[in-house]
Amino acid sequence: MNHRAARRHAVSLLTLLAALLLAVAGPAVQGHTSAGSARQAAAPPVTVTFRTVPAVPGVRLVFAGAALVTGADGTVSYTGARTAAPQSLRLLDTSIDTPDARYRFTRWAGQRDPDQTFRPRVDGLPLRADYTVTAGFTVQYPVTASFTDQHGTPLDRSLISAVEVRGSDARVTDLSVTGTTWLDGVQPVFRDSRLTPVPVDYTLRSLVYDGAQLADAGRQGFRPGTDRHLTFTGNFHDLTVTAHDALFGSATGDEATVTGPGGKVRAVALGPDHTAVLTHLPRGRYTVEVKAAGGSTSPREIQLSQAVTADVTVISRADVLLLGGVALLLVGLPIAVRLGLRRRARRTAAGPGPDTGARHATPDTGARHGSAGPRGPGAPAESAPTQRSEQPGEAREAEETPTKPSRPGATAR
Repeated sequence: MNHRAARRHAVSLLTLLAALLLAVAGPAVQGHTSAGSARQAAAPPVTVTFRTVPAVPGVRLVFAGAALVTGADGTVSYTGARTAAPQSLRLLDTSIDTPDARYRFTRWAGQRDPDQTFRPRVDGLPLRADYTVTAGFTVQYPVTASFTDQHGTPLDRSLISAVEVRGSDARVTDLSVTGTTWLDGVQPVFRDSRLTPVPVDYTLRSLVYDGAQLADAGRQGFRPGTDRHLTFTGNFHDLTVTAHDALFGSATGDEATVTGPGGKVRAVALGPDHTAVLTHLPRGRYTVEVKAAGGSTSPREIQLSQAVTADVTVISRADVLLLGGVALLLVGLPIAVRLGLRRRARRTAAGPGPDTGARHATPDTGARHGSAGPRGPGAPAESAPTQRSEQPGEAREAEETPTKPSRPGATAR
């Protein structure tokens, strides 16, 4: 009995001691648990901000399963508990059209993964700290165009075949002649680690009217959004055609043919004064020819940048005859003179004619031709040369047969 009573007494003591320890330790454990929960509850939430560049209201997107819509300033935020799980972002509105502008999604900034820059859906976004993701939009604005000359007179749109504008982004765009064209007016550009809206400026690159190029490249500029209605100006001038004779200078010509830029040909009759005026021609290079009865012309090229008179030279039939006679005279006269000189040289080389001696004989020639007068003894005999034309053969025989001088009292052998 005593042994059993002792055991009961020990169990009672242990139970009492355990109760005392539990009573002492319980508040401490409960306080530690409450402090941990308080610290967990006190951790700040994570906020992710989404904005559009430029500011576009009403853009819908989904992040971490929550639907979001941008406000009037083009921003919207998501706040949630911190987590290590990756999140997804999806842009629902990649295009938004309004009467005054069109917005087209272009790219992201701040999405962390460069491979997902141009995709409307981005995966793997963190939710451990605050940050901002930016959606860049290209903004297009409507423009319409009208066309006039330098005096403000409207041009015939049916004669306009092409209009091109070049943007500051180096892109060339065809402009509608009669309707509305939507042009990029603002583009998001990535600078200094952020997206910046940059306006796009344009210049008129080409304006083809009736085959002629009217545009001064780079001189007529505009900015969509600011300039909604455009007026492009082309220069026009008058061309006066006349013709004159090449040698006599008199007015002539019946019809003029004018070939303009693009190969368009205009034929116009010359008036009684041999003049025609073509009005309101687009500037450019022209070729002018004139038709004249019995005459010919060579084409004349002119640059029409102001009012110009094209005076074409015509070579008429009278000009051709006169020039031919002068040419014949200039060429034939030297030839005739040369032939006469050659003929005279040949006569001179042939020797004098038969009567040359008679014409050049002196008064005492006849005495020498007759018999000699009395000669004194011992005087040498004189013989007068016979004045006649010698043939070449006879001249040679005379040169080959020597004449022996006569001696007094001797008989010639």
